[in-house]
Formats: sequence, C-alpha cells, structure tokens
Amino acid sequence: MIPTPCRCPGPSQGFTLIEVIGALVIFSVGVLMVLRLTGALSRQMEYAAKTSEVVARTQERLDSLEAVPFDSLSLGTRADTLTVRGIPYVRTATISQLTGILYQIDVTMAPTVAGRGPSITSQSYSARQW
Repeated sequence: MIPTPCRCPGPSQGFTLIEVIGALVIFSVGVLMVLRLTGALSRQMEYAAKTSEVVARTQERLDSLEAVPFDSLSLGTRADTLTVRGIPYVRTATISQLTGILYQIDVTMAPTVAGRGPSITSQSYSARQW
C-alpha cells in the first residue's frame, strides 16, 4: 500500500489576523454611517410631524372661521396659545375688510420662541351673499 500524502493546511488557507481586522474596520465604518443616517432621518421625520400638525391646526382654525356667516364675523385679531409636540405656539387669526362685501381671513401659527419649530400662514376670504 502506498502512503497518501498529508493534507495539512498550508499558509494560503484561512484568514490572517490582518484580514480579519481590516474586515472589522470596514464593517464598523459601515455601521457608523448607517447610524448617522438614521439620526438624520429621525430628525427630519420629527420636523415633518411638527409641520403636519401645525398645518392641520392652522387649517382647522381657518375652516372654523370660513363656516361662520359673513355678518357674524368680527373684524380684528384674536390669538390663542397651543402646544404642538412640546413646543408652545401662538395661533393668530386676523379678519380684515377688503371691500364692503369681502373679508380676508389670515391665520398664522408660529412658535413662541423663534426657530424652535415650523411656522405657517394660511389665507382665505369670506364674501357677503348678494
């Protein structure tokens, strides 16, 4: 019988310590980039949620003023305070007379501290029926 040669692992099989460390560094950099992206997306989602709620509250007030009959609307400015996602806002409704039969309604919602959140202004009109 002829002895079979030994199949011992040679130096070219497997990973070296340098290759493993290099792979871990590349993987770590990738994970860190994903985490940074996740944080940025989270901030953008929070800002979008605040903006959506501010728009909804502004439109809600504008719709309620549009539903009031023309003769029942009072000219002037009225303000109330709301809290949207922990940020205090001032919502201001201004009704001004453009002509004898046309009122302009402006609703503005802005944070009490500038720069703490989105602000919006919405506008509509109310006309006397002829």
